[in-house]
Formats: sequence, C-alpha cells, structure tokens
Amino acid sequence: MGNNEKLIFTDSHEADATFASKQYYGCKYGADNHVTIPSAITDVPAGIVTNNPASGETAQVLKVGRSPGVVSEAITYGQKVRIHSDGKVALWEVGDTSTYCVGTCVQGADAEDEIGVFDFSFPSAIATA
Repeated sequence: MGNNEKLIFTDSHEADATFASKQYYGCKYGADNHVTIPSAITDVPAGIVTNNPASGETAQVLKVGRSPGVVSEAITYGQKVRIHSDGKVALWEVGDTSTYCVGTCVQGADAEDEIGVFDFSFPSAIATA
C-alpha cells in the first residue's frame, strides 16, 4: 500500500503503547507528547501511525496527507471520517459535535478490518504535559 501514501506532514513520537499490529490505526497524545491508542471516540486524534512500533519505540505519525487506514465499518468514496475508540477509521456524521472529522475517503473498504485510503487532516496538536 506504500504507493497510496502521499505524505505531506508527518512527525515522530515515542509510542506509549504497542502498535505492533496496528499500522494505519489512529492515535492520540498521551503523557509527555508520546502517542497511544485512543480509548474513547471523544479523544482528540493526533494522526495515523504509518509504521509498527512497539511501546517505547518511535511512531511515525501522519498528520496531514493521504494514507491507508484500517476501517471499523464499510466506508465509500467521498464519505467523511473520524477515529473510533479502538483507533480504526469510522464514518463521521455531519453535525456530530462529540467527535473530530479527520478526513475524506478516496478509496473505500467494504467491511471492518479492511484497508481504505483517506485524505487526512488532523486537528492542531493538543498534548498533555
């Protein structure tokens, strides 16, 4: 899927949790500007992890650009997306003020755990101290 990545802005952060089988999952900021797996749909998403770091290793985090994403449900071209509480990409509903719209689908996926391709733009960095 590497040819589907059009990286515009990425950053490196230490992983507070293992992303060993979670390449192309969303992440959030944890302590000390590290990244971890989301635990609620209301978490502020930090980006998409584009590698497979173990806890304590460096996570490459896409903040703006085109990347694959593992989906939590069927998503089709043009639909707006958010990050689910397990880090998977999910549909964002217009008017939903409890989650963050983070992108648009450019290549759909038919079922949970499949990989789609998305144009992502994550919110401004909000990190805990």
